[in-house]
Amino acid sequence: MTDERATDTILENYRRSLDVLDTAIRSADSAHWDEQSPCEEWTARQVAGHAINFIRNVVALAGDGEPPDFHAVVDFAAVAGDDPLATWLDTQALVEAELLNRPNRLATLRMTPLGVEMPIAQFLTFQGMDPVVHGWDIATTMGTTITIPDDLAEHYITKFSPVADQARASGLLGPARTGGQTAADRLLDFCGRIR
Repeated sequence: MTDERATDTILENYRRSLDVLDTAIRSADSAHWDEQSPCEEWTARQVAGHAINFIRNVVALAGDGEPPDFHAVVDFAAVAGDDPLATWLDTQALVEAELLNRPNRLATLRMTPLGVEMPIAQFLTFQGMDPVVHGWDIATTMGTTITIPDDLAEHYITKFSPVADQARASGLLGPARTGGQTAADRLLDFCGRIR
């Protein structure tokens, strides 16, 4: 596979990952944004704010300014704001305009929050798990369902398995669970979600 084809595949998968979050946010009932989510200590609004903040940080990391602090303390409810859908739509437009449609930024080599320097495009192969799993968190809080594509679920399990112990130690992943029959359920088990 050529570098260009590999990048096209990465972008397609990342957009599909963002689509999971998009579906969850667009179908959310505004009356439930402040209810407890499957993420311990976070409401659905805070989950949306976390996902949005992380995506914005990735855009900033690829940009020309100072690198963002991925570990800064952030009020995620404030990031999502009173209208998480409007905040998400602004972020969705930002990531398309400032990252996904800028090949030079995708090729930029940066130190990532994983503690490894890599091109931004390669980082997206990891970061895409965040909108997928948090899309599920939001949908679950709302009492709705979303579809996590099997190939994406398997991809993220494969990408994170070699660093699972470090990811669990840092709090990125919860304690692993078992019993998932589908790829999506195995991903949720891998991330420590209670289904």
